[in-house]
Amino acid sequence: MVRGVLYYSTMHAGAARDESRLGGALARACIAALAPGFAAAAIQRPPRGKPFVRGAPCFSIAHSAPLVACAAVARGEVGLDFECDAAVGRLTLATICDATERELAAQLGVPAVWIAKEAALKAGGGTVEQLARVRVDARGARFRGRRYHAYRIELDGRWPACIMTSAREVRFDVHRLA
Repeated sequence: MVRGVLYYSTMHAGAARDESRLGGALARACIAALAPGFAAAAIQRPPRGKPFVRGAPCFSIAHSAPLVACAAVARGEVGLDFECDAAVGRLTLATICDATERELAAQLGVPAVWIAKEAALKAGGGTVEQLARVRVDARGARFRGRRYHAYRIELDGRWPACIMTSAREVRFDVHRLA
């Protein structure tokens, strides 16, 4: 079983512009939990690419006011998404989903399919223009020929989140930081 960790925190009023800095701090905490030798390494942020630390565990940062979160896995790829705003539109989802995903949205809710798509997109290092290429099912998703496994959780007991990993079995430790 692969070890994973997720840290999340609440942004304080007026700090929304600092979400990148908070996301970086959470990423460093995740990396330190999984591979202490990389804790102080600089996060590389390629333009329109997935942030990374060379040689360190893969991580994924997400934010939706008032939360910022980061998930990381000891081995493989990871993507994280969540929504604190339930206003994900059915029309938007209808334009990027196939019939199977629309059925899943009817069962799980539109936000659940939306965040699963975004999490798989992030795991695969894609851009928002490629969102329609992600195919979601009840167990996970496919993107760029890779299979991703879904781990659905709630943050703070009320905001749905989805972590997609390339590893089949991951045990996530979830921590809320003050």
